Amino acid sequence: MIKPRRCETRAWTRAAVALGTLPFQAFAQQPFHHPSILPGHNLTTAEFFRDLGKTFQALPTVPNIAPVVAGGAAYGLGTIWDQSLERHFAPGDVWGKWAAPGKYIGHPLILGGVSGTLFAISRGSDDVRFRSFSYALLQSSIVSSAIVQPTKAMFQRLRPSGENKHSFPSGHATDAFLYATVAMEHYGWKAGIPAYAASTYVAMSRLADRKHHITDVIAGAALGYLIGRTASGRMKLPSRITANLRASGNGFGAQIQIGLP
Repeated sequence: MIKPRRCETRAWTRAAVALGTLPFQAFAQQPFHHPSILPGHNLTTAEFFRDLGKTFQALPTVPNIAPVVAGGAAYGLGTIWDQSLERHFAPGDVWGKWAAPGKYIGHPLILGGVSGTLFAISRGSDDVRFRSFSYALLQSSIVSSAIVQPTKAMFQRLRPSGENKHSFPSGHATDAFLYATVAMEHYGWKAGIPAYAASTYVAMSRLADRKHHITDVIAGAALGYLIGRTASGRMKLPSRITANLRASGNGFGAQIQIGLP
């Protein structure tokens, strides 16, 4: 009687350990599979824009609910400091020359040009990760422009400097954070940490230059994260996970399979 119980306990322990490590196993088995990024694939213009349309369609989906809620909460908190930060930076030139690089690092036209260049280079590479990174980056940049510019025109929010009504959301913050997110999704935190640090600097420099309110850059950062995450997610092959628990002569046996569709 004791031996079956020990076997049963061991079986349940193995099952619990296997189930507990499923997220890590699934993550480890998510190769970049999108047909458009495979070496030797002849990408057509029609296929590129079809993929672009699917990226737009993937934005308002269930996996993005949590980032949207978190971004909304951050925006709400940002409203508390909107006016005080505006007064702080009102004298102008608070950061001096330290703020100047942010205007160029996060400029949508510059980052868009970098995206296009990397994409062109990647088409001659056999590195699937790099091909996926550049493809997701270019798709993200186009999606960003298509969303940010109409949103600016719709909200007509006056910049802190008063020069025009294109304050909300921050295009610099959107593009900087989508770059950081795509980098992190493809190359992990070793790339993500410095990329997010740089994008945070870009966002804050826009406050110092009196181009945006804090809520503008929060909205831009959240939007950039959402776009970069969505475009990168479409490049990965999801795992198909099945778990079976069956009775045996010595207790129970557990079988977990992670298959690729």
